[in-house]
Amino acid sequence: MLFTVFGLGDSAYERFCWASKKLVRRLLSLGAKLFVEACHADEQERFGYETALMPWMEKLFESLQEMMPLPDGLEILPASQIPAPRAGLTFVKDENPRPLLPVEPVTKYHEATLLINKRITTDGWYQDVRHLQFHFEDSVTWNPGDIAVLHPHTHPDDVQALLERFEWIERADVPIRLSRTSTTGHAIPSHVLDHPTTLREIFTSVLDISCVPRKAFFEWLVHFTSDSLEKEKFEEFTSLSEEGQDDLYQYTHRVRRTILEVLQDFRHVSIPLEYIFDVFPLIRARQFSIASSSRYPTVPVHPTTNSSSSQQDKDETDSVQNGQSLNGKKEKEGVYLDLCVAIVTYRTKLKAPRRGLCTTWLSNLEPPPLDSSGLFPTNQETNGDTSEKQSPETNKPLRIRVGIRRGALRLPPRPKPPQSSLKGDVIAGVQVETSNEKENNAGTPVICIGPGTGVAPMRAIIQERITRGETDNTLYFGCRSSSQDYHYAREWEAHAQAGDLTFSVAFSRDQPEGERKVYVQDLIERDSARIWELVGKRNAWVYISGASNKMPAAVKAAIRQAAITEGGLSESEADTYVGKMEWEGRLFEECWS
Repeated sequence: MLFTVFGLGDSAYERFCWASKKLVRRLLSLGAKLFVEACHADEQERFGYETALMPWMEKLFESLQEMMPLPDGLEILPASQIPAPRAGLTFVKDENPRPLLPVEPVTKYHEATLLINKRITTDGWYQDVRHLQFHFEDSVTWNPGDIAVLHPHTHPDDVQALLERFEWIERADVPIRLSRTSTTGHAIPSHVLDHPTTLREIFTSVLDISCVPRKAFFEWLVHFTSDSLEKEKFEEFTSLSEEGQDDLYQYTHRVRRTILEVLQDFRHVSIPLEYIFDVFPLIRARQFSIASSSRYPTVPVHPTTNSSSSQQDKDETDSVQNGQSLNGKKEKEGVYLDLCVAIVTYRTKLKAPRRGLCTTWLSNLEPPPLDSSGLFPTNQETNGDTSEKQSPETNKPLRIRVGIRRGALRLPPRPKPPQSSLKGDVIAGVQVETSNEKENNAGTPVICIGPGTGVAPMRAIIQERITRGETDNTLYFGCRSSSQDYHYAREWEAHAQAGDLTFSVAFSRDQPEGERKVYVQDLIERDSARIWELVGKRNAWVYISGASNKMPAAVKAAIRQAAITEGGLSESEADTYVGKMEWEGRLFEECWS
């Protein structure tokens, strides 16, 4: 058997291309032979996976032509020949366009009302982190570690700029029907073919003009420019020459120049409408760790403004729990889903700041106004075909489609119920556990390590465990400042006072000048005796969430050190022990680069 493998990975993660490397080793051990050297692409390279893909594909095609020559009469199409378009567009003035509803596999969608979109870092802090809360009127459930799937929209100003650039304004809102004209290349999403739509809607919710273009984008532009100098530049960008690669990197990736900005630079490019699904990439759905439990008795707060980040507003957001509304009014029934999202914005050498497509869209969403009772309205109609419903008072999105997808995280099995049928005291008709019973039903210990927005799934775990009566919960949170970005501070303190949580916080920038910065892994090293008591003697489960930089590896190193210093294990035994924890699912990572 002859084979080759191209693996996709990111060296920011500890097990870089683990699956593709294991597949290669296994096939070789069974006697298979590589006809082209296996390649394990690294998203950390200058052009991501494309850095390795293009050279590897050249070798692949050369080998395939040698092994399986084309039959007589067939030849490889020259690069100068433009392929046929994948889509056909027909303007249909007598039909009513409908908003497009994208879908993701293994994802169940629900309609939600945005209740809270609040900054929880202080004004002026370098990072804008938002607490968002959505309300579902139906009985939606999810498990800790599950994922919220959102489909962002491109900013209307950017869409308008693109339509003006190609002089499509007059036809931007005329209904159109799309059809497949070719089966080659990437498939056109089925939801785009189902209903009449408009060019404005397509560039708002389907085709991405805000991302950094890949080489394939410039390969198409070669065919659509009328200027010889532009064509020469595009050919240079798409070549494998070192000079061409450097020029492309400096022009696009280094400064994070977007597709829209590229098209505004190269004014002689004219893209035929039938080729838009070939030239432009699709907008990807964004996934966020859900920051709440669907079983936890959460009630929304109604802040008077979203822009305020006063201490009072921060405290109100942090202290929403236990079914108690701050305004004293009875809240509407349903389920509440929370997200904790960092708004992506940064600067490069370009004049305009760089902004994340999805987080920019989220940051601009405004909750609806209060009704006369002080509650959010519940009688907005959506007819089942809109991803967003405009509020007449604010002209801002009111209804949002939120998808929920199963995550990989699992909680420890629930403890067996006590033998006695008597469960504590009954107060005002409600069964309440006594302190002794809380200790008996504490469940398998869990240790949650979640610095920054990595605390989102940890918050869901802790809330879920509390609703189950499992109180042996430990949290290690990390941030820069106790006064600037200490997310959900009052909530952790309230859980600790109730005996449901033990927590420690590393404020990495609060130390006096000249002293060593403190991170979550330092707190774990400090608490090595307690860590080994939980992990080594009581089989605690450990959850790590956050950026996939040095933190995850440093946390696992701190656990290994606890096994050595407190458990008496050798270095090799400690490595084996932590590896076994991962294999058994007792140590779980949810990290991102």
